[in-house]
Amino acid sequence: MLRVAASYAVIAWLVLQIASVVIDPLGLPKWVLTALIIAAAVGFPLAIGLAWFLEIGEHGIELDTSAAGAPRPSARGLRHYADAIVIGILLIAVVVLLVRQSDIGRPPPPENPAIAVLPFKNLSGDPKEEYFSDGLAEEMLDRLGRVPGLKVIASSSSFSFKGSSADAKTVAAQLGVTTVLEGSVRREGRKLKVNAKLIDGATGFQLWSGSFDRDVTDIFAVQAELAKVVIDAIVPTARGDTAPARPPTMDLNAHDHYLLGLAAQRSRTVSRLAESVSHLEQAVALDPSYAEAYAALARSLLLYEGYGGKYESDGRGDRVVRAEQAVYKALSLDESSSNAHGALGNLLRTREQHGAAEEEYKRALKLNPNNAIAVHDYGVLLSIMPGRGADLAALGDRALELDPRSAIDWTNKLARVLETQGAAAYRKQFAVAMQVFAGDADGLGTLALTASPEVGYPFEAYELSHALERAGDRTTALLTSLEPLVAAGAFDECLARIDQIKAAGGVEPLEFAPLEIRAAGLKGDFKRLDEVLAIPERSQLTRRRYVVDAYWNVVQGRLEEASVALSKAGDFEPFDGGFMGTSLIMGALPAVMSIYQADGREHEAQALLARFQERLRKKLGKRTPDAGQNVLLAEVAIAAGQRAKAVRHLREAMKQVPVPDRFYPELPWFKSLEGEPGYAQVVQELEKRRAAIRAQIAALDATRDKRAK
Repeated sequence: MLRVAASYAVIAWLVLQIASVVIDPLGLPKWVLTALIIAAAVGFPLAIGLAWFLEIGEHGIELDTSAAGAPRPSARGLRHYADAIVIGILLIAVVVLLVRQSDIGRPPPPENPAIAVLPFKNLSGDPKEEYFSDGLAEEMLDRLGRVPGLKVIASSSSFSFKGSSADAKTVAAQLGVTTVLEGSVRREGRKLKVNAKLIDGATGFQLWSGSFDRDVTDIFAVQAELAKVVIDAIVPTARGDTAPARPPTMDLNAHDHYLLGLAAQRSRTVSRLAESVSHLEQAVALDPSYAEAYAALARSLLLYEGYGGKYESDGRGDRVVRAEQAVYKALSLDESSSNAHGALGNLLRTREQHGAAEEEYKRALKLNPNNAIAVHDYGVLLSIMPGRGADLAALGDRALELDPRSAIDWTNKLARVLETQGAAAYRKQFAVAMQVFAGDADGLGTLALTASPEVGYPFEAYELSHALERAGDRTTALLTSLEPLVAAGAFDECLARIDQIKAAGGVEPLEFAPLEIRAAGLKGDFKRLDEVLAIPERSQLTRRRYVVDAYWNVVQGRLEEASVALSKAGDFEPFDGGFMGTSLIMGALPAVMSIYQADGREHEAQALLARFQERLRKKLGKRTPDAGQNVLLAEVAIAAGQRAKAVRHLREAMKQVPVPDRFYPELPWFKSLEGEPGYAQVVQELEKRRAAIRAQIAALDATRDKRAK
């Protein structure tokens, strides 16, 4: 009977230990463990009672009818050793469990700890609740970011694995971290259940797992407890302040609007930024003491203004003034908010108070060295401050450490490499970026900012279109393939693909109209050019449309029509914050001067040229012009009648990139250079490079077609 009691106790303990480990990962309700404990307790006296009346003998289990003190039946064969076998197995199981729950075999804390917090899975059954589970992970990042000695990967990188089947070791390798935190959230009414696991990135060893069953009002306490577990496990020597003196808000509705505002802020579309502002304004209306919501509101207002909201009015007044009010309110509520200081830096940068803005970014990063948003925004400031190239490069490297899958930070890095290290280094880094964002259509689309004909690398841009197609975004892939074809002189192929897009439908005409205009105009297909210029959809472009119309009328030699179009444009110079705005319009100086001169307005033409030269001089300062700027300087020289100088600038542009943007010998102002010494050689070299790129494009297409078969 004593053997049965001991065996029962050990077996029951073993079962309960196993149950406590597997119930949470299997998503079983908490009452299952409670039921097992009750069953074990009830079963113990029952097992003792049965052992009192039954014995194991030669014929198996038998009723014990022997008199007291008489010898008990004995078992022979394997049954004779059953006790030893059972006890041995139990001892092994106990040792294994003790080892698993001890530090034996557990990886030691890393010397340079770095953590990625994956988006917590939403187990509520309602996809609309995803903002809450994402928000929990996002706020964990902010808490952990304040811990000395811990590197925390930004959400834009860790969240890129959302829905992925990649395991923790793969995630850790791709993000360069030592530890991964993952989990799940279920919110049902006022009940909140959070499961979490901390995993060693090198071994896949589970460092810790736990579950929190709380009232939803305890969400901030759960975050603080979870942060403490992480710190104890991987940064035992650090004791960062992961729990603020009080919860950021006591109003859960305000917190919901805050999380929804952050989710919309991650987008860079005007409509989503408008949503972000609306949610954050509701958050601070519900809780006027919510400092982080005010800081986020200030940033969203400035982003909304910067991404095109300045052309839309919401009837609420100047957004920059509203951002100022929000950010100073945030700082008055919480001077230690890293996000508030970062938002103030953005405000001061917008107002061109660069020195004061830099001090605020530094303050933000002192408070939270892992604030990837502040690192990025600080980099934007340094990019417009002369003489800060080295600081910008260092900050750019830090940005990619914290956010290794940030497409915009990769784009900035590629731009720096292109400017400072040249073509070979650019192509090498571009290939790395393509691997990082393989299968990520959004990330690849962002890379198009530096892999484009505008920076002189049309073949790389064409490679990007293939990668987008493999990522499943065929429409964007087709659109992305058009500009490289124009840059390579493949005007017929570009127009043919546009016909494919039109036939397939589903794409707004304005999406491809600019490239259709350029391809038709450069090819000399003026009938098609006029048809595209006349499409009704272009009427919504208002003044910008007339500058483009004037430009292409000059190309066709229709100067009177060009003059009428230009008069409708009004004050065309300040478009997009730069002289004549976009790539196409920036090259319009010779066209506009041609219009003025044809109208007998020579004085205005020269005044325009002088203004342009002065603005360009200030913009360049002592910097060496890049390829695009050299083409622009060539156009200025043509307008000024300095033909030899124009050729020198074009020759310099050809040294800098394979195919300089906007250098199209088909345009009349470049044709005017024919006969100038050295120009024919420049054009010959350009045509040679164009032909080589067309051949590369054809080979890439052939590889794709072969793979498809």
